[in-house]
Amino acid sequence: MRVLHLTTEFPPVIYGGLGTAVGGWVTASARSGITVAVLLVEGVLLVDDPGYGRYGQPAWIKRGANAQEQAIVNRDGVAFFQTAWSNAIEAGVHLVHQWQPDIVHLHTAMLWPVAHAIQKRTGKLLIFHVHSVDRAEYDLGEEPNPWLSHGEAQGVAINAADRLIALSESERDLLAYYYPTVRGRIRIVGNGIDESPSAYCAANKEQRTESLIVLYSGRLVVRKGIHDLLSAIPYVLERAPTTRFVLAGGPPPLTGDEVARQWLPRDLHPYRSQIHFTGWLTPHGVAEWYRASDILVVPSRYEPFGMVILEGMLHGLPIVASAVGGPAEILEDGRTGLLFPPKDVDALGCAFLRLVTDLGLRQQLGTAAAAEVRRRWLWPHIVDKMKIVYKEAIDEY
Repeated sequence: MRVLHLTTEFPPVIYGGLGTAVGGWVTASARSGITVAVLLVEGVLLVDDPGYGRYGQPAWIKRGANAQEQAIVNRDGVAFFQTAWSNAIEAGVHLVHQWQPDIVHLHTAMLWPVAHAIQKRTGKLLIFHVHSVDRAEYDLGEEPNPWLSHGEAQGVAINAADRLIALSESERDLLAYYYPTVRGRIRIVGNGIDESPSAYCAANKEQRTESLIVLYSGRLVVRKGIHDLLSAIPYVLERAPTTRFVLAGGPPPLTGDEVARQWLPRDLHPYRSQIHFTGWLTPHGVAEWYRASDILVVPSRYEPFGMVILEGMLHGLPIVASAVGGPAEILEDGRTGLLFPPKDVDALGCAFLRLVTDLGLRQQLGTAAAAEVRRRWLWPHIVDKMKIVYKEAIDEY
């Protein structure tokens, strides 16, 4: 089986959860025996510069216009091709003619013009991995108006794809709600994660009893619940003043202080010493904060899956997450995490305080989460599910 992935992100080119997820999918697929290639459109890398992504593999990619002449094979057997936006359609069609994949696996509607040209001119089977429903970003996540225009392009891709991958049951229901005619083409396959020796050690470390670090990791956008998190901080610090909050993320190349100036409201300035904005970090830098932290918070208003949930579980962190989408399906409230109603600042603050003041609860949740992620969410388990989807699609095509 030969699968060509179309993406705008792949480690070390990561702007958000998409790059992390695609990196995991491709690498795990190759390790499972699938012949895999990646067409990366306009990823910004230095020529011949080896980058190391979250999954540890070197991604050697050269810039240029002719994708066929740029194939670089990494140690996992993944063939990489790169092209500029200006030549993406012709490069993609040419690559499919030359490489002859059984499946073209699209990861973002930004590349729909490329996928559409491939579909029309080569007749290849097209699977669209819907990592986020753009219309839900606006309706549920309360993101600004551009998501509506993004949603129009995504809707075209959703309606034209031969198969759709939803990350969770709630995402399947959202897709069927917005696009009723595609219900029969939707298959549910969540993301996965790789085992990590350093994460395993972190999951078994001795818990601190004071000066706890509460970590937020991810993009700083409205739908991630940043405003709700910031609003809950005073409630915690007034009762547990040694607690520290770390917000890891931000657009490159902004520093932590620059991100803080954008996001920290004036009424939190008295707590500034307890609130740390890291600015943009490499995957290695993010992993260091997972190892150093005591609690993970995921306060999203809309969350299709939540790779950060798996990352926190892998490190044995007790997790406070809003009861939406992926987090509500991955975590079991009271056993592997604490869930609270989205946008409920009071409930979020109370959940924080429970964990900050209860060492036994932190240990119980972190231990259960670490065991659960290794039982259900490691990549080999997840890739087996995708293989079933691939085979079904090929057999019916």
